[in-house]
Parts: sequence; C-alpha cells; structure tokens
Amino acid sequence: MNNKIIALFAVIVIAVAGVSIVAFMSNGDDNDNDAYAVSLNGVEATESNVRDNSYLIKRNLIVCTNGEATGNVAEFLNYVTSADGQKIVGKEFISIDKMTDYKDPDKDGKTMIAISGSTTIMDTMTRIAEGYMAKYPYMKVSITGGGSGQGASNTINGVSDIGMCSRDLKASEAEKGLIPTIIGKDGVAVIVNGTGVKDLTIEQVAKIYDGTYTNWSQVGGVDKSIGVVCREDGSGTRECFEESIKASTPGWKMKSDVNSLSSTGAVIKMIGNTDGSIGYISIGQLANL
Repeated sequence: MNNKIIALFAVIVIAVAGVSIVAFMSNGDDNDNDAYAVSLNGVEATESNVRDNSYLIKRNLIVCTNGEATGNVAEFLNYVTSADGQKIVGKEFISIDKMTDYKDPDKDGKTMIAISGSTTIMDTMTRIAEGYMAKYPYMKVSITGGGSGQGASNTINGVSDIGMCSRDLKASEAEKGLIPTIIGKDGVAVIVNGTGVKDLTIEQVAKIYDGTYTNWSQVGGVDKSIGVVCREDGSGTRECFEESIKASTPGWKMKSDVNSLSSTGAVIKMIGNTDGSIGYISIGQLANL
C-alpha cells in the first residue's frame, strides 16, 4: 500500500478515536451542561409540593367546550375525568381527586371529535384519545396543538369541539361561552443549564427575566452570561409563569429580548443545548430532560 495512504489512514483512525474519547467524556456523570430543574425558594418542583401548595408556580389543567358538552363529546370528557382517563393523566401530571363515570358513546351520535390547544397536555390527551378509540373503534378523536389561547379560540369559533388549556380560562373566554373542566393539576419548573445554581428565589427569577441580572455570578453561580428563554404569547405555561412572578413582584415586566419558543419540546431542546440558559416547563415534562 502507498505510504501516503497508510499515513492518511492512521490520521483518520486517530481522529475518530479522539472524537470517540471526547464523546465518551462528555456523556460522563460529571457533565454539567445538561438541563436540570432548580428549586424555587428552597422548594423542589415536585408533584407532592404542588399538591400541598408549597411550590409557588402551579396551575390547573383544563379542557373547555363552547357551552355545556352534550352527547358523545360529554361522554368523552367523562372518560377523561374517569379512573381510566386519570390513570393516564397521573403518569405525567397530578390527577384530580373526584373522578366521574362514563357510558359508551352513541354509534349514531357525533363520532368525530376535534381537540386542539395546549402543547403541555397534548401528549397526555393523545394517549387518552388512543385508549378511547381502542375501546370504541367507531370513535375518531383528533388532537392538535397551537397553545392554550389557540385551543380556546378554536373552541369559541367552532373549529374544535374541545380546547386544551394549561391554565384557567380568562374572563373574556368565559364571557364568550366557554365552560371549563379541570382534568388535572401541574406546576411550572424553572430549568437551567451549566449555571452552577441549584436554587433560585422567585425574586431572582423575576430579575433575570426583566433584565436586571444578566450574569449567573449575580445569583451565586458561575461567571457566565444568562440566556433567557420563554414560551410564546398565548401559551398557558407562559401565563402561569408570568402571573406567579407578578404576584410576588408587583410591576414586573419581562424584558423584550427574550428568546420565545412555541412548544415545551422546543424549550427543553434549547435549554439542553445552550450553556448558561434558563427557561421553564411543566413539572410533568421534567422526565424528558
């Protein structure tokens, strides 16, 4: 074999080996560049702490209909809030205390149900719909995202039979005829990457998001710029986060140059890939970090 080819082959082998070693090291136990949830005012973002109200950023998860649900739409909602549906909800969120019974849907009634809205609860609702359709093959339930505001709007306008909202209804939405059904509870966790911080106060979070703090060293972390991420307007997760901040920090306003993302999955990906970043997601999604 030509000596030049042999030498080139050796260089490639060494380079590949070097990359493999680096990859192995970066996936080790002491990698500090992965996203993780911080405690808030010393309280961890857990289901039990949401249940006992010790965790500050929490919310109801609801679905809504335009007026009282009837027929097969009502029976589907009864399934969601039944022991069968709540078993699925409880795998990711906090199930409700008082559950309902449900009946078989009418084959001669409405057999196609359209649902849209919150990306936070979309996966859970999809699994509920799959279970329902497996039990009742003549029923077809479609699930799309778009955010809580979109789900409410679609339901008001008749585009969807059911809207998903990871927040309570706004007064303006209720005034237009929407009726909520609570299907679970959740908290909103603050997540960071490579900051050297394990706990933040809600006041520190407020100052990060209004631009007062721009470096992690200002809150006891490493000397690193803070990259701020939020959800898009209309997101129930964003509204829950902002209302909780405003409740503790009157007059608070988010700074304008925040990276706004359109889904929980996008926030998880951004924080996981961006050293020094901060964002927030549903507690139910922490297992996906």
